[in-house]
Formats: sequence, structure tokens, C-alpha cells
Amino acid sequence: MVTFIQAIILSFIEGITEWFAISSSGHLAIFKEILNVDPEGFLGFAVYLHFASALGVVIYFWKDIINLFTGKDIKYIARVVISLIPIAIAGIFLKKYVEDTFNNLFFIGVFFVVCGVFIYSTKYAKERKTKPSISDSLYIGFSQVLAIFPGISRSGMATGSGLILGLKKEEAIKFSFILAIPIIFGAAILESAEISAMTLPFYVLLTGFTITLLTSLLTIMLLVRIVRHDKFYLFGIYNLVLGIILILRFIFA
Repeated sequence: MVTFIQAIILSFIEGITEWFAISSSGHLAIFKEILNVDPEGFLGFAVYLHFASALGVVIYFWKDIINLFTGKDIKYIARVVISLIPIAIAGIFLKKYVEDTFNNLFFIGVFFVVCGVFIYSTKYAKERKTKPSISDSLYIGFSQVLAIFPGISRSGMATGSGLILGLKKEEAIKFSFILAIPIIFGAAILESAEISAMTLPFYVLLTGFTITLLTSLLTIMLLVRIVRHDKFYLFGIYNLVLGIILILRFIFA
């Protein structure tokens, strides 16, 4: 069972890493080992914290979300749906393999390196368009498939793909984060058994949810500023360094 102190630390980690392009699942897996967290209930608690992260996006982008579903831009909604199809299919069929990688820091390290190289490449991206096309939506959708594995950041892949495709910075972030909402809730449905199996006290769940929500809001605001100032590629360096450290630790341990 996750202890109260472990829950607090994991909640901060989730709130920060879910939206920074540094893989929340990868960091939760790392801190699971560092904190020696009991595997029983860990996955359910991790998925539960994702709800708080998703709520943070809803709060931050609430105007855009309302405009999206009350407006007449059917094409934009269609592009969101198209981007969700690849990861929805992959999530269903690769669920078992993903769960296995949570216990292998070597593979997590490799995924961090892959993600780091991709994100660093956004340093050379140029703005050319205001909204994603159908083909752009498919590209972003397939890029997110890798993000089902710990060490690959979903926000990093989606936002990075948008930037590489030439989307304006604000649009790349908005499209990526709007995609996150159904993805997170979809993952929760797939892991509903893990969530229902949790036996943590209410005060632990409430504390974790609150910390993750508030941290997520602050992280989103900071990330928007980072992307606007063309510093998104710095997350690539972080991922590369962390990935190499994990790989070396595995080799020489």
C-alpha cells in the first residue's frame, strides 16, 4: 500500500511531469523504486492522479474547450478524434506489454533517450500554419502511440510533433493538451480494476488529488511560457541525460 508520505511525493511528481515533456509514467516508475513503494495499489494510485492532471487542463483551457463544443468548427473536432484513434487502439492491444516495462529501468532509460532526441529536434522547427490538417492530426496521433510506454512523454510527443509540423506554438500546446483529456480518461477506463482495488484512506486520496491538481496548473502555465520563448527543446536534453543515467545504472549495477 502507498504510504501518506509516498503519496505526497508521487503527487508532486505527477503534477510536474505530466505536462512537462519528461514522462510522468517514467518518473513515477523511477520514484516507485527510489521510495520502495509497495507494488500493491501503485498502478491504481498513479492512474487516479491522472484524473487530477486532466482536471488541471480542463480548468486552464476551459474557454477553448467550451468554444470547441459550442462552436461550429466541426473540422477541428474531427482532427482531435483522428489523433485519438491510433493511441486508443494501441492502448487496448499493448496494455500488458506496457505494464511489464514499468518494472524495467533499462527499457525506461531507452525510451527517455528516444523521447529526448525527438524533443530536441523541435529546436529547428519553424511556424508555418495555424491549425493542424488531417494528415497532421494522424502524424500527431501516431506519435502519441509511443507515449504509452514509460519514458516517452505524451505531451512531449504531441506538442513536439505539432511544432515540427509547423504549427504555431500556442496551437501546438492547445491541441496537445485537449488531446490529453480523453486519453487520460480512456486510460482510467482500461485500468478501472486497478483503481477500484485501491484501499487507501480518503485523506490520502484527497491530499494526492489536490497536490497534483495545483501542481499541474502551475506546470501548465510555466510550460506555455517555455514554449513561447522557444525553449521546449531543453526538455530533450533533460530526457537524454536521464535516459543515459538509467541505462548506465542498469549496465554497471
